[in-house]
Amino acid sequence: MMAVDDKGRFIPGDKLLVLFAREAGAKKVITTMDASMIIEETGAEVIRTKIGDSFVSVELKNGGEFGGEPSGSWMFPENSLCPDGIYAAARLVAITGGTRISDLVDDIPEYPIRRSSVRMTKLDTAGLEEILMSLKPVSTDNKDGIKLIFDDGWALIRPSGTEPKLRLTVEGKDREVLRNLHDECLTIINEFVKDR
Repeated sequence: MMAVDDKGRFIPGDKLLVLFAREAGAKKVITTMDASMIIEETGAEVIRTKIGDSFVSVELKNGGEFGGEPSGSWMFPENSLCPDGIYAAARLVAITGGTRISDLVDDIPEYPIRRSSVRMTKLDTAGLEEILMSLKPVSTDNKDGIKLIFDDGWALIRPSGTEPKLRLTVEGKDREVLRNLHDECLTIINEFVKDR
């Protein structure tokens, strides 16, 4: 379930994720590796899973008041551990009963995200993480590909589940951080793929 606000603007999935987590009063939120870092700013404990709503559902069995991924899959465990678009739409209507949705959406920060992909016939990423470490991330997470985490952004590099490509998703606190991190990662990935 995706939505537009009362001004006719598309609401990004990451903002819906925050909106639903806030509305549910979630102390623990389950989401995917590619969801925006704004979810951490809700103050809830955030557990990240591999990309795919089935992974979110499985993790919700261990607890959490809300789960979802920015592609539009929303799970309210008091109702169901499966994504339920009709139920999510009803919850969104209930939220907007007393407040303009545009005001709620505008109150949620938005960091720029960029997605790219590089064609790679043999999806073998052995050795790529070692090269990417030259970017000096604060930490890494290998639940689903290689996620490099920095103070002001992150980059996720993972093989596509549907095409012979490496997917790159980058988020930065501002456009300059995003551009620099994206371009550095893309340069490293292109060099790595060229040598394969």
